[in-house]
Amino acid sequence: MGQNHFTAAFLRGCEPLASPADNAAFLPPDNAAPAPEFEGVLHLSGAGLSSDNPALAGPFVLDGDPRRFPAMTLAFTSQDGALVPIHPGLHRKPDGASYWDVMVGAGRIWREEGDGGACRASFPFHLSNEHENDSHHGVATFLWQDDSAADLVVQKITQTQPDHLPDRFGLWGHVPVRLERGEDDGAAAARARHGADSADALPMHPIDELADRVDPALIAALGRGPCSDSEIVSGLVLDGRIYATDMRVDHGAAPFPRAMRFGLWSATKAAFATTALLRLGVHLGPKVARTRIADALEIGADHDGWNSVTIMDCLNMASGIGTGGRQALPTDIYADNLTEPENAQAQGDGPDSYRAYQAWYVARSRADKLACAFACPSYPWGPGEVARYRDQDLFMAGAAMDALWKRHAGPDADLFAMVADEVYGPIGIRSVDLNRTREGDGRPGLPVTAFGLFLGIDDIARLGTLIANGGVHDGQRLLCRRLLADATDGDFAKGLPTGTTTEDGEVTYRLAYWQLPYRARSGRMVRIPSMRGYGGNIIQPLWNGITCFRLAHDAPDAQDRYDGLKLPRIADALRPL
Repeated sequence: MGQNHFTAAFLRGCEPLASPADNAAFLPPDNAAPAPEFEGVLHLSGAGLSSDNPALAGPFVLDGDPRRFPAMTLAFTSQDGALVPIHPGLHRKPDGASYWDVMVGAGRIWREEGDGGACRASFPFHLSNEHENDSHHGVATFLWQDDSAADLVVQKITQTQPDHLPDRFGLWGHVPVRLERGEDDGAAAARARHGADSADALPMHPIDELADRVDPALIAALGRGPCSDSEIVSGLVLDGRIYATDMRVDHGAAPFPRAMRFGLWSATKAAFATTALLRLGVHLGPKVARTRIADALEIGADHDGWNSVTIMDCLNMASGIGTGGRQALPTDIYADNLTEPENAQAQGDGPDSYRAYQAWYVARSRADKLACAFACPSYPWGPGEVARYRDQDLFMAGAAMDALWKRHAGPDADLFAMVADEVYGPIGIRSVDLNRTREGDGRPGLPVTAFGLFLGIDDIARLGTLIANGGVHDGQRLLCRRLLADATDGDFAKGLPTGTTTEDGEVTYRLAYWQLPYRARSGRMVRIPSMRGYGGNIIQPLWNGITCFRLAHDAPDAQDRYDGLKLPRIADALRPL
C-alpha cells in the first residue's frame, strides 16, 4: 500500500506520484478543521498519467489517448464541508486528444494543521468514453489558498469491465490546475441538489446483518464461486434500506462510495429503454408498445423486413433483423452478438456480423447509426419469433420512442429528459446521465438506449424499488401497470427462449429483462426479472418488494458463470416469492 497522507509540500511541489497512494490520503484526517466555503472553477490542463499496463498505449479503434487526463474546466461550490460540482453529469469529450468523458461527484473540503493556512479539497470522478459504458473510477485532491491552487493529484481505484481497452489498468499522477474564484450561476441549484441528495440518502447496512434472518450460508455464498473475485459490491434493497457487501476497490477503502456512478452497459436496456416505454404507456396507453417502427421512423432498409416490427419486438430482441446466426435452431440468442473478432471468425457469417456491429458501434450521429441498423438484412423468419441479442434493436426502439414522444410533446421534447423529469427525478435520482449520439448541429443527441446509463447505488435502489412496488411512488403511478407486469411479474411462461440456462431451467428474454428460471422456496417455478450488463452488472426488482443488485468487472469469458440467483435466494428467504 502506498503513502496514506500527502504533505502540503508534496501537494505544492512537482514531485511525481511514483505509485498510487492509500485512498486515505484523499480524505480528511480525524483532526481536520473546517475550511471556508469554496466557490470557483478549476481550469485543468491536459496531462499524461502513469499506468501499470503498457498495453494502454494502444492502438485502439476509438479516438484519443486513455493515458491523458482531459483538459477541461470543473466548476464547484460548497456546502457544510462538502465540495459540490456545479455540473454533475457527463462532460462529453472535453479534450479531443483524450479518450475520456468525465463525470464528477461531491467531495470534501477541510484544513489541516501544518498546511500554512492553505485548505484541501478532494472529489471522486469517473472516466468513460462516448461510445462505451465502462466507468473508471478515481479520486482527486488539491491544495488551495486564496486565488491559487496546486496541481490535482489523481488516481484510479476501480472500474467496470471495458470493451476496447485492456481489462485492468491503473492510472495516477498530477494534473496542472489554474483556479478562478467566484460563484457560478448554477451554484445555488447545485447546493440545493446536494442538500436533497444528502437528506434522502438511504440507510446503508452491512449485508451480514441479515444473517440472523436467513440461513447464514446464503450470505456467505456471495463471496464464493465464479466471479466472486471480480465483484465490486452487491446487495439487497429492503424496506427502504440498502444491505450491501463492502465495496472492493484498489488502494484501500472507497473514499466516496455513495457518489460513484457506475456504467451499467446493457442493464441500460431495461433501466432506461424499458422504463421509457413504461412511462410512455402512462401517457399514450399500453398499446404504444405495439407501435410499428415504420410508423415512427422513415425506414431506410432495402428490404421489407422492418414493415411489421414493433417497439416491443425490438425490446424482446426479436425484430427478425440480423446478420449472423441465420439458422433458428439450435437456440442461441447470442448468434448475432459477435462483437469480438476472434469469436466472429469461428462462424461462417461471423465476420459479416462483426463488421455490421462495429460500423453501427462507432457511428456517431443518429442518422449514421440508423443507416447502419438499416443496412442489416432480415432473417428468414418474421418479428416476434426468435430472440437474437442485438444492440441495434434496442437503439431502434429508443429512436422510435423518441420520435413518438416528440410527436406527442413537441419537436424539442427529448426521451431521456422525459424519463429523468417524470420517473427518475420524482423518486430521487437527480444526477443521472447517459451516452447519446453526437450531432453536428450541437443539439442533444439521441439516447443510445442499448447501453450508456450511469447510476449510483442509491439510484439503483430507488429505481429497483419503484419497479418492485409496481411502478407507484408516493401514491402516484409513474409506470404503466400492464407493461410493467409483462416485464417483471415472475410468470414462468414469459419470454422467448435464449439457449442459456440456470440450474432450474432455460433462461428467457422479455422486454429487455433476462428472465431467470427459479424454483422458489414454496416449490413454485417463477422467473426472476434481471437487468444484466456486460461485466456482471445486475439489477433484479422482485415482486416481493425487494431489489437485488450487483456491480462488477467480470471478464467476458467468465461473466456467464456467475450465479445470478444468489441474491434472489436471500430475498426469497426474507420474503417468500
